[in-house]
Amino acid sequence: MSVIRPVVRIMPVAKVRQKRLLPVPGRVVVNQGKTVKATETVAEAYLEPRFHLVNVARSLGVPRAEADDYIVCHVGEVIRKGDVLGKKGGMFRKVVNSPVDGEVVLAGDGQVLIREYVSPWELPAGFPGKVSKVFAGQGVELTTTGSVIDGVWGNGKLAYGLLYNAGKTPDAVLDAAALGVELRGMVVVAGKLEDAHALEVAESLPVRGIIVGSMPASLIPEALKVSFPILVLDGFGAQEMNSHAFRLLATSDGRQAAVLAEPMDRYRGVRPAVIIPLPNAEMPPEPPEAVELSEGVTVRLTRAPYVGMLARVIDVPPGLVRFPNGLRAPGVEVRLENGDRALVPVANVEVLVQS
Repeated sequence: MSVIRPVVRIMPVAKVRQKRLLPVPGRVVVNQGKTVKATETVAEAYLEPRFHLVNVARSLGVPRAEADDYIVCHVGEVIRKGDVLGKKGGMFRKVVNSPVDGEVVLAGDGQVLIREYVSPWELPAGFPGKVSKVFAGQGVELTTTGSVIDGVWGNGKLAYGLLYNAGKTPDAVLDAAALGVELRGMVVVAGKLEDAHALEVAESLPVRGIIVGSMPASLIPEALKVSFPILVLDGFGAQEMNSHAFRLLATSDGRQAAVLAEPMDRYRGVRPAVIIPLPNAEMPPEPPEAVELSEGVTVRLTRAPYVGMLARVIDVPPGLVRFPNGLRAPGVEVRLENGDRALVPVANVEVLVQS
């Protein structure tokens, strides 16, 4: 029985397809086939409508039961800031003005509810490429040629800037001392991130983004607060960056890179990634979405105690195997980069695609 597993891309040159999707339904503003820049808006949406409740009765000093006679706007009416919502004549003339631009959604019982007009939230392309698909009301798929490395976690932000390798080895720690003023506006690469102080210093510069192999899960709250993207390639803990990703990033030092630190969402086909466009390269074959596990295939392990490690498949035993915890499940035997052998659940591996 064949065992098919999803792939993880660590590819020096690839035909890269990446979805750029809105967090809520909205409007796509580009057409299929259009070539876009990294900063160009591809879709927009209104994330949080703002409403203003104006108490006309209180402002005019009349009972609520009578105030409707003084309301001069109606549901569906488009109004501007300062337009009159209600007025009362007589010796002491009073008026109630709209505090914002918007649309009247309720008017009655002495009150007016206005939905304020606000600028929509804009979704940038994130990297230069061509719009290969349009998902109506959701976003687009962009295609480019370049290097790509898939990650496992991102803090929900994105940036496009020059790569700077701050660590000369895969286990180099990104500490505050390594963050000098020369890194302002750079996408900083290091093996590990270990403490919140480094994030504080990076924010004060500020850097354009951070790419690391791992960081402690305890840093997630701080990582979510910073203004720049943080992309974790291998997992949480203190392990070094996998050798394939480190080598590719090290040889790409000084190139423009897109850090798409989006949260993993397998249902929508979105995962965090770093993309390094190579516009003059010939269009290579597109990587597969899944590959059959077989002897010799390189995989990345996704669960402790081997999280983030690369390994080569030795054997795929048929049927179910029993693990030390007593559970029976499909398993695969692998050899780690340090030479050790391990038997791990099939569900804990992704196939590494390099070319």
